[in-house]
Amino acid sequence: MYPTLEVRWFYRGSVPEEVRAWFAASEPAPTHEPPRVDHYLYVQKSNAQGIKLREGRIEIKQRLHQYGSVRFHRGVTGVIEHWRKWSLPLATTEDGLTEFLVPRSSWIGVRKERMLRGYRCDGEGQVIAIPITDTGSGCHMELGEIQAADRVWWTLAFEAYGSEPSLRGSLASTISYIFERDGTPCPLDAQDSFGYARWLALLEQGA
Repeated sequence: MYPTLEVRWFYRGSVPEEVRAWFAASEPAPTHEPPRVDHYLYVQKSNAQGIKLREGRIEIKQRLHQYGSVRFHRGVTGVIEHWRKWSLPLATTEDGLTEFLVPRSSWIGVRKERMLRGYRCDGEGQVIAIPITDTGSGCHMELGEIQAADRVWWTLAFEAYGSEPSLRGSLASTISYIFERDGTPCPLDAQDSFGYARWLALLEQGA
């Protein structure tokens, strides 16, 4: 079980060039993940549960709490969500996924291209860059372009991980550090801040 505290924004269209340049400008350079396709199970009338197939594993997320709108910086407001995640290997071959994904209308394939950065607060309260492969505690910053149902969106997110008591401080410190250091590439509004579960519902509604 992996607890996380997350803030995520979604916007229609490809990643704007000014946002991409803003994300890539600071040192060290972000990690570019190879494109991949995740399959999400659409759960009707629920923004608090997420089930997806990713690279031979099934991941289940349950939202424990959703906080109200939080102002992080000038022009940046978002909604914090507290999640717990379970990740389990599938006891099937890659070919077996074809049968697992039936009926296909229940699963949505989402192609993702992501850039990631990792951060942690040191013993003196300073935010420092760390590898995204770090398995201790910290906060990932993500910029991604996603394609599903013949539509393109982009998303910016912060995800704090580690022990539950450390999550709030890790998330708040990282967000404050990033926007005070780098400014904001565009307005980020609470009305656009939600998790993948709600985004999938918007897709189903034809957004």
